[in-house]
Amino acid sequence: MTMTYRRGASLTTAATLGYADSADLGPTAGNGFRTRWPDDLALLQEIGLTDVRLTLDWARLQPKPGSPLDVDWVERFEQILQATAAIGLRAWACLHDGSVPRWFDNDGGFANDETFTAWWPRWVERAADRFGDSVQGWIPFACIPSAAPDQPWVDTWSILGGGPPVVAAIDVRDDFAKIVNHLGLMNHLGVVLATDWDRDGVVDESRLTSARRRWGDELRDAAELVDGSVIVSGFSAGHDDADTAAQVISELRATLDEATADGVAIDAAFIEPAIAGPDSLPGLLGQDRAATASTEAYLGGNEG
Repeated sequence: MTMTYRRGASLTTAATLGYADSADLGPTAGNGFRTRWPDDLALLQEIGLTDVRLTLDWARLQPKPGSPLDVDWVERFEQILQATAAIGLRAWACLHDGSVPRWFDNDGGFANDETFTAWWPRWVERAADRFGDSVQGWIPFACIPSAAPDQPWVDTWSILGGGPPVVAAIDVRDDFAKIVNHLGLMNHLGVVLATDWDRDGVVDESRLTSARRRWGDELRDAAELVDGSVIVSGFSAGHDDADTAAQVISELRATLDEATADGVAIDAAFIEPAIAGPDSLPGLLGQDRAATASTEAYLGGNEG
């Protein structure tokens, strides 16, 4: 079956660069993307991806509060975005996918409404000014915290609106009436489809069937919340075993195909990680850059 949605994968900070010294979770090792990114992007395009979700790492770009963006990292990310466009990949920019600058965390981080409201919109504005012309869409937060105050998100959509699509990425299992009330400020609704097994747990046919049913319901629920496209803004197979991960991704692909056949407008889906990192789950490409079983499960036999 030809898929009507675009096939994407996420270049997460944890897997690609690792968390920086200046990050709350750093430092950690990456998978070599820092120097191998030209070849890595080409490989992702060659295996059949159409889109990538790239995180513009806040901790690297603004290691000190209120400071100008780091010139070297601005140049590095601009080069990556330009190269992505040059080979026909759509780049969606993510502004947070796990870690924050240590200075922000020390001041309370997202748990402190005052800190969140003061600093997050400033970061969004600076990123938009520098990279807005080079991205095909924005996924500001990999998954919006359900307890987040309104104002930072209203500011986010105000800053990014009017340009490339802006995705509000949510976990549809949470109560997001507050965020849904602001959907008029957004272009797309992103859903994070989750698994419920341990990284090394048993994933039998019964659990896969149950997960597939749940994902389908969540996609349809999301479609009812927005007059536009749904994006699977994040999905991880959730298992360390490569063959099991491939089975899970095969079920996701079947779910997406069924949902689109039922009329759910899905723009793109993002598998993560695109390339495995030292402590990450299996990616579409391993740390050695060889295609994994998940690559065939997700991309094999596609015509569109």
